[in-house]
Amino acid sequence: MTVVSNTTPLSELAKVGKLELVQAVFGKIIIPQEVYDELTTGSHPAANLVPSADWIEVRVIQDRQRLLTLQEQTGLDLGESAAIILAEELSAVRLLIDERAGRQIAQSRNIPVVGTMGLLLLAKQLKLIPSIKDVLDELRNQGQYISQKLYEDVLAIAQELF
Repeated sequence: MTVVSNTTPLSELAKVGKLELVQAVFGKIIIPQEVYDELTTGSHPAANLVPSADWIEVRVIQDRQRLLTLQEQTGLDLGESAAIILAEELSAVRLLIDERAGRQIAQSRNIPVVGTMGLLLLAKQLKLIPSIKDVLDELRNQGQYISQKLYEDVLAIAQELF
């Protein structure tokens, strides 16, 4: 199963010490070089975790022109555009991406997407985590914006809304 990831799900899960959930749910994932560069720049927790994660494979986009064209046409950032193009090049079964515009463009190109919330729901379903609420609360505490509606919807699906 080929899963490609964008930056945000990996960086946000790294912030709360849950990066290993990506491996536990999907096994090996593939990221484009552009995403690797975003993840390993600065003092973010992912900067130390991603290079040592042997389950993350970095690939170079084969068709740079497609990447630049997508970025120019959509206004997506380089990492999002690269993740979408790499998912197409590899015929990925999933693209792990959170940003709404990126998700919409990926779906319009028939790329199945899942975000951090979907990954957390899968992790709970697989009994890898006892509670999604704890992880969502920690993500919020670390500064990730999660709307109240999404927060409540995810907890309702997880049967954690009281």
